[in-house]
This record gives sequence, C-alpha cells and structure tokens, in this order.
Amino acid sequence: MKRSERHHLKENAFAVAMARFQDRAESWGAGLAIAGGIALAGVVLFGGYTWWSERAEATAGALLAEALVVADAPVVPPPADAAAGGADAAEPPFTQPPGSYPTIEAKMSASLPKLLETADAYPGTPSGITARYRAAAALAALGRHDEAAENYRQVIDSDEGGVYGRMATLGLASAEMSRGAYDEAIALLEPSSVSAPEASLPIDGVLMQLGHAYRLAGRSDDARAAFQRILDEFPTSLYFPNAERELQVLQIEG
Repeated sequence: MKRSERHHLKENAFAVAMARFQDRAESWGAGLAIAGGIALAGVVLFGGYTWWSERAEATAGALLAEALVVADAPVVPPPADAAAGGADAAEPPFTQPPGSYPTIEAKMSASLPKLLETADAYPGTPSGITARYRAAAALAALGRHDEAAENYRQVIDSDEGGVYGRMATLGLASAEMSRGAYDEAIALLEPSSVSAPEASLPIDGVLMQLGHAYRLAGRSDDARAAFQRILDEFPTSLYFPNAERELQVLQIEG
C-alpha cells in the first residue's frame, strides 16, 4: 500500500472517531439537559409544596385561634337570684359579660362548629389535629359520646405516637366507658398502664381510669390492683386520695 493511501486511511479513521465523539457529546448534553430539567422541576415542586404547606398551616392556625377564643372563654353563670327571676328590683338586671358564656355547655356548643371547620379543612396539619382533639373533648362534654369517640379515633390515626394521639387514647377510653363499652376501654388503657420508660402517658392517671373501667365491668379484683398500684408506686400522685376512696368503696362492696 502506498504511503499516500495509508495517510488517507488514517485521516478517515480520525474523522470517524471525531464524528463518534461528537455524537456521544451531543447525547451526553441531551442527557444532562434532561437531568437538569428534572432537578429544576424537583426544586420548583418542593418549593411549591413547602409554600403551600406553610400557607395551609398559617390559615389553619388562624382558624384554630378563632375557635380557641370561644373554647377557652370564661364561664360566668348568672347570679342565682337572676336565674330564678327573683332579683332585687333595685339592682340592675344581670348582663352576660362580653366574651363569656353562662355555662360550659353553651361555650362548648358555640366553639364546636369552629373547631370542626378547622379540623375538616386542614386534617393533617398540627392545628387541624389540635382542633380535632378539642372538638372531641367538646362533644364528650356535651354528652355526644358516639361523635366524640369517632373524632378521638381520627386524632389517634392522624397523630399516632404524638402528644394529641396519646391523649386521645385516654379520651376515647372515657368515651367508651360513657357508652358502656367497658371492655373496649380496658383494651385501650391496659397497654398504657405498664411501668416502663417507654410509657407514653402518665401512668397514675391511666391506672385511675383503668380502675374505674375494671369496676364498671365487674372486675373488682383488677380494680383493686389498679388502685393499689397508685398507692404503692405513686405516693405523691394527685390521684392518691381518690384511689384510697375507691379502695374503701370496693372493700365495703366486698
């Protein structure tokens, strides 16, 4: 093969190699552009979600604040004379102070729609969970135990392991007892009555409620054991006097 032909072949090989490199570079560039676009879209989506979450929580917080103004308002009952219609004619008639309510029931009834509105509109936010818990407590105070139980369950589902989720367990147990579902209440309370570092609720409070549930269910021995644990394990507990009284009642009942 002549020297000129060999040189021509080398030039052709070089041209082919350069063409292949250019094609790869272009494909790399397209891939990098796609990756960059995906990354940019992710940043935009994350930023949008963060903005939406913050805005939702801010709105939920404002709604909750409005509801709590009512839920935490003072209760100022009218004087007994005014309620009976026998107030002294010389005294001015009783006027309910602004921002107050004559009874707890009236206050709870007024706050409930606002609490439920917040909870239903923003169920997954901290403010929505707080509103749901307070709504459940209001329903229980009004004697609407079926509705209270349902709302307590929603709190537990939304905030499992959280403060309100744990407190809702006690609330649900109380609602179940009010409905006569003593076994269900006991099943809720027993896991939280263990004396262990991982206990998530005040054990003395749980034991007090559990003792009541045992007693209502006719399990007197278990009730005695629960109340006795308060005396033995929590001598400074606020429930200590109540536990003593419950044990005395059980002793009289035999």
